[in-house]
Amino acid sequence: MKTMNFSRNQGIVSSPRRARKGFSIIEVAIAMGVVTLLMTTFLGVFGPAQKNILRTLSTKDANRMKDTLSNEMSVLRPTEYASTSSSSSGKYKSSFDKAYSMIEGSHDKSSAVLMYQYKADPTADGDNDGILDAYDDSGSGGGIQGKDYIVQTAVRTLGIDDALIQEELAAEAVEGSVFVIRMSQLVKDTTSSTSDKLVLTASSSSTIVDPDSGSSVSGPDDYPKAVIAFRAEFFRLKSNNFQYIDSANWDFNTIGNAITEANMAVRR
Repeated sequence: MKTMNFSRNQGIVSSPRRARKGFSIIEVAIAMGVVTLLMTTFLGVFGPAQKNILRTLSTKDANRMKDTLSNEMSVLRPTEYASTSSSSSGKYKSSFDKAYSMIEGSHDKSSAVLMYQYKADPTADGDNDGILDAYDDSGSGGGIQGKDYIVQTAVRTLGIDDALIQEELAAEAVEGSVFVIRMSQLVKDTTSSTSDKLVLTASSSSTIVDPDSGSSVSGPDDYPKAVIAFRAEFFRLKSNNFQYIDSANWDFNTIGNAITEANMAVRR
């Protein structure tokens, strides 16, 4: 029998290998340029929109805080009422007396007016003054908002409410930033050229005066008008730690610009 031998490569037709072509430097540069142009366009369109959204949120918060400040200045709580004819620290004869003291003392950081949100226990009002106690969430895993605690906005004065501030600014109670409010009386602008209209401007002094004449007054009883008009400026503090707020580490001149301001008034 004849033996047939086949070569290993017999019957295999070889074809030339296709050369693989990569991107040239010019093509890469063009692609990077297109991507850069698209990113620039995107940021140009959506960047200002994002800033407007953040500004709107800040304005919404500021409006809420302005209303809270107005309510607090118009209410005299049972624990704030002065039983004697003369007012003492933290004790007032009327809500107007309280508002007068808050405005006058707001320029001094030792008696500054603070505002913040904190977790409040809806079942606990130890002083029976309408201000809920801070919620203690130790061992509760944080609690559930609306069930275990509610978020309440507080207005506090340093030097008077220090114990409450320390309790509410605890890490487990405070919600968000702490704001400090500087209030300046609006007085008659004597430099205005408008003679037929009363133009008010913010006073650079913390002392409350007769808004028409500029003469000093000794206190709320001596104030000749029924209304104190003032400008409230809201500043965000860099820390919500009580030791920082109660220290000399911040100042109105170095704290930065106010996030918002509003012209307000309190009535006698």
